[in-house]
Amino acid sequence: MSGVDVARLTKLPLFGELDHHDLSRVAGWVSEERFAEGDVLIEEGGLPTQVYLLEAGTVDVTHEERLIASLGPGDVVGEIALIDPQRRTATVTATSAVRAVALGVEDFASMDAEMPEITRQLREIAERRRER
Repeated sequence: MSGVDVARLTKLPLFGELDHHDLSRVAGWVSEERFAEGDVLIEEGGLPTQVYLLEAGTVDVTHEERLIASLGPGDVVGEIALIDPQRRTATVTATSAVRAVALGVEDFASMDAEMPEITRQLREIAERRRER
């Protein structure tokens, strides 16, 4: 895992409106993850450990082996189980090389305490996806 600089974070819709100070704080909580085509980022039924914000590449989201969504840069995956602690509700598989910003469970709790506006956005994304 390598660090994520502030300039990269400004390009992600979730963080785009934060000022430099707040982005610097977020940079301390996140790390970079890379996946090859065919890698599983999240496995249905698994325990939540991270949420991913896709910077580059594409993924397919499946539930019980049925395609739910194809997502790409700017999208978030893994937020449902992180926000509402439960086993993963879907499998997320890279359909190309993927570069993502990862936020772990412990750091999510810190972000929630210090920057609830960000975690509120993640909760809204999770609610919209649950309704589908």
